Amino acid sequence: MRRPEAPATTHESGLMSAGEPSVRMEADQLQRLLDALPVLISYIDSDERYGVVNRAYERWFGEDSGSIVGRQVREVIGDAAYAAVKPHITAVLAGRPQDFEARLTYREGRRRHVRIQYIPHRGASGDVRGFFALVADVSEQKRAEDARRFLADASAALDPAQGRDAGFRRVAALAVASVADLCAVHTLEPAGSVHARVVAHADPAKAELAARLARLGRPLPEPGTRTSLLHEVLHGGHGRLLPDLADPALAGADHLAALRELGCRSAVIVPIRGDACVLAALTLASAEVDRTYGAADLAFAEELSQRIEVTLQRVRLYDMARDAESEARRRFLAEQEARRAAERAAQRMAGLQRITAALADALTSEAVAQVVVDIGVAAAGAYAGTIVVTAGDELECLKEVGYERETIERFRQMPLDAALPLTDALRTGAPVWLRSREECAARYPRIASAVLSGATVSLCCLPLVVQERPIGVLGLSFAEPRPFDREEQEFLVAVSRQCAQAMERARLHEERAALVERERRVALENARLYREAHEADRRKDEFIAMLSHELRNPLAPITTGLELLQMSAQMSAQMSAGERADRDDRQILATLERQVKTIVRLVDDLLDVSRITRGKIELKRERLDVASVVETAVESVRPLLVQRGHDLVLSVDPGVFVHGDRVRLEQVVVNLLNNAIKYTNPGGRVSLACAAIAGDARIRVTDTGVGISAELLPRVFEPFMQARRTLDRSQGGLGIGLTLVKRLAELHGGRVEALSGGPGEGTAISVWLPLAGAPSAPAEAPAPPAPGAAPPRARTRPLHVLLIDDNVDAAEGLRRVLQLHGHAVSMAHDGPAALDAARASKPDLVLLDIGLPGMDGYEVVRRLRAEPELTRSYIAALSGYGQDQDRRRSREAGFDAHLTKPVATEQLLSLLAEAAPRG
Repeated sequence: MRRPEAPATTHESGLMSAGEPSVRMEADQLQRLLDALPVLISYIDSDERYGVVNRAYERWFGEDSGSIVGRQVREVIGDAAYAAVKPHITAVLAGRPQDFEARLTYREGRRRHVRIQYIPHRGASGDVRGFFALVADVSEQKRAEDARRFLADASAALDPAQGRDAGFRRVAALAVASVADLCAVHTLEPAGSVHARVVAHADPAKAELAARLARLGRPLPEPGTRTSLLHEVLHGGHGRLLPDLADPALAGADHLAALRELGCRSAVIVPIRGDACVLAALTLASAEVDRTYGAADLAFAEELSQRIEVTLQRVRLYDMARDAESEARRRFLAEQEARRAAERAAQRMAGLQRITAALADALTSEAVAQVVVDIGVAAAGAYAGTIVVTAGDELECLKEVGYERETIERFRQMPLDAALPLTDALRTGAPVWLRSREECAARYPRIASAVLSGATVSLCCLPLVVQERPIGVLGLSFAEPRPFDREEQEFLVAVSRQCAQAMERARLHEERAALVERERRVALENARLYREAHEADRRKDEFIAMLSHELRNPLAPITTGLELLQMSAQMSAQMSAGERADRDDRQILATLERQVKTIVRLVDDLLDVSRITRGKIELKRERLDVASVVETAVESVRPLLVQRGHDLVLSVDPGVFVHGDRVRLEQVVVNLLNNAIKYTNPGGRVSLACAAIAGDARIRVTDTGVGISAELLPRVFEPFMQARRTLDRSQGGLGIGLTLVKRLAELHGGRVEALSGGPGEGTAISVWLPLAGAPSAPAEAPAPPAPGAAPPRARTRPLHVLLIDDNVDAAEGLRRVLQLHGHAVSMAHDGPAALDAARASKPDLVLLDIGLPGMDGYEVVRRLRAEPELTRSYIAALSGYGQDQDRRRSREAGFDAHLTKPVATEQLLSLLAEAAPRG
């Protein structure tokens, strides 16, 4: 069946109209049917205007139904109600049916709980043209549900253990949250006046007014005047129903006047009865415009009052039971206290026995303190304790438990003359008993807050006396006041005596143990010295054997060569001049030269080790490029490298400068390469790498040789140290090469490291040397060229250079260098002047000092980069700092390069070459 089209409407009559009389008659009949229904039925178009309404709207809004048709929903139901239903109207106009319940506040403050159904009306094309609305008033049903729920909640909230007033407050809070706008409980005072126990209001804005009215008492009416309804109810009257508080007959009742002031329109007042009298009066009031309390509400209030009466009876029974329980508990506690006193005496005796047994095994002062503090604190019932002993003119804490760290640090050491309970006990030799904070404040007023800190309420300080001489103090802290009766004092003094005796025994034992320990250490030291002497003797023998071996190796060919030269000379005397040849002689002489050099090298190495050990060596330092040192060293070992058939892999970064002695650093690299070549089997690979790493120049030599064992690796840099099993004597050497490397590196402020995976895994030796700073600027400009001589020529085309530095002398030196190389130079000495000079000259290259006064170099480069005419300028930073983070920061600020002061001429010329293509 097709859905009918939306009915045509007329705003005048509010009825559906059609062309035919029969259709119009059917519409009239439908309208009468709708008017007969008790629920609100309407049709609302897409503009949210009423098209059809039934007569229930007249009863609901007090207007003629015809006057509603054509008006918008918001105008008819009011802003508050419209705000609540607007989301549902939007949804139904989007084609989604709505079925919901809401508590709406209509015009003139009327509040109703309604159930609403919105049914979309679609046209033939499926578009939503409006919707049908069905609204049913379910307020009474909801009130009944709320009342039932409230009674259940109120019964649950009335807890006898909470007391009468707490129950009244709970009931009032529940009431204003569900069944009433105001709830009050009044009682009759002994003088006859009425007192408001509780007044609660559902509107938070009126809560202050309700509280103020609750503080106003209701005096007893004067004789001859009308008695208030509250007085009547409190004096035994029945509950009163007040459907209209605006009734003129109630004008004189001050209690009702207060209700009217709070906006209430209808109320009920019912008594809350006790065994023989009325205990209180309960008032419930409504502020709703269309809410009038009736007999059902009065019955509801009386049922609530009866439940409260039952609770109050339970409160009285609860109080009686509590009193009886308190008396029984008092008797029980007295018995328990007597039993605990006996138990404490037994525990003290047992604790004293445990302490005595544990102290028998304590052989040190610390162990004695541990036993006494751990066991004694528990046995005494203290929460914390400490033992302090004399240490010169002070008391020193030996052991503590239970105290806060701040307290421990404050009293870890105390002068003997300090006015403290601990020092008083030590000086007098008598216990100090402080039974409460008040007693401590009276005896030690200046330090009471410090002594009794944290959880401490009372304490005692017991001197540890040995042969009438106090050696320390036992302190115990308690978390509650202590009477320190005679029995407790005797027990604590006995503990302190046991502690003192054990401390003296421990002192004697420690002295004996110290004597034994000294004798043991002397014996161990003697054994160590013997081992070292034996080891030194063994290594001396090995060294002499190695030296003999190494000297015999070159001496053997020298001896043979000399014999050959003699034989050659004899043969030459017998030969004619034309037959003589010197080829063999040259080979023999070359062999002699190599072997003599070997002996010289061995002797030099020994002398160098001796000089370094005695501090007699002097370094001739200069600024060196490590690459040139490596190049010279490689050439020195190349014959040995070729002889062994090794591959040499070089990876040397350019521009790595150190401040050192060229000869000694070449000696370091040569020794590293010799070591790698000798201990690598023929045909192996030796690698040498050099790079700048974290402020150091690292020279690393790696080989694929025999490796170093784990036990030898930590000692590889010691003099004359060689592996007896993994290194063959055929490799030669005295075992001092790496020692020289280490000591020469340390003389240069560096360090060394050896790494190896073990035998057969090769070795890597690294040397770190501090990087050198940039070269200093020349103190004086170079002398001008001689007359007629050609001036120095720049490697690149002439550039215009802007030099910015607040150090005038340094800037002048750089200017002369640049001009000697054919470049035009302008200078500035601060940030603003630099900006003006750059705009005026538009330089090809800007050398900018970062540490300018006022506007630093970072700010200057940012502003230069913002100038469109300077986009092609090459800008280099000048700085005394050259770490990675300094270079990164200058790069982020906009610099093209970063030079570290002082700038070397080679660096400057390289920079000019980089900047030339930009111009």
